[in-house]
Amino acid sequence: KVKQTLKTFENISFEDLQDDWPEIAAKSVADGKICSFFHGRMEFGPRALGNRSIVADPMRENIRQRINSKVKKRPNYQPFCPSILEDERERLFINSFPHKHMAIAFRMKDEFIKDLPCAVHVDGTARPQFVEEKDNPNYYRYLKALKDITGYGVSLNTSFNLHGRTIVRTPEDAVVDFIDCNIDELFIEGYRVRRK
Repeated sequence: KVKQTLKTFENISFEDLQDDWPEIAAKSVADGKICSFFHGRMEFGPRALGNRSIVADPMRENIRQRINSKVKKRPNYQPFCPSILEDERERLFINSFPHKHMAIAFRMKDEFIKDLPCAVHVDGTARPQFVEEKDNPNYYRYLKALKDITGYGVSLNTSFNLHGRTIVRTPEDAVVDFIDCNIDELFIEGYRVRRK
């Protein structure tokens, strides 16, 4: 179904990465690309938690501004929440506890704020999604690979939709939103999609 959908668009190219896609996605993000994920079942609730997400490297000073202005087309000050390996929680945060849904703000330790400028609010807090392997094995692998490359198992994560549009539901939605905004690469069910 996904491959058939991809074939109907003439302005994209795609390759089948099969099971290696989380590690390849991590490399793209670490290289400064803004990527989107469409994988598995759609999540329910107010947050995208890895299956319908736009992801980027929070270590890059300009990434929040790039996503807000070019991708989401919303005010530049609006922050993003990070996805973080549960294994990183105690290293990075003061008085934290496991939490999966980006609904609670935790204070990041001062020494990490300068390395992760786009993962924290102006007051030094973040609203993280702490990820364990059992929560989402592919997303966990992506974060692990990111840690291997950057030293941090931390990714910006915002819902895969353009401002004013609903979250992507079908493969067609995913490709249309990808084409309509400035996302660099789309990872959809093991395929990597780029513009021609």
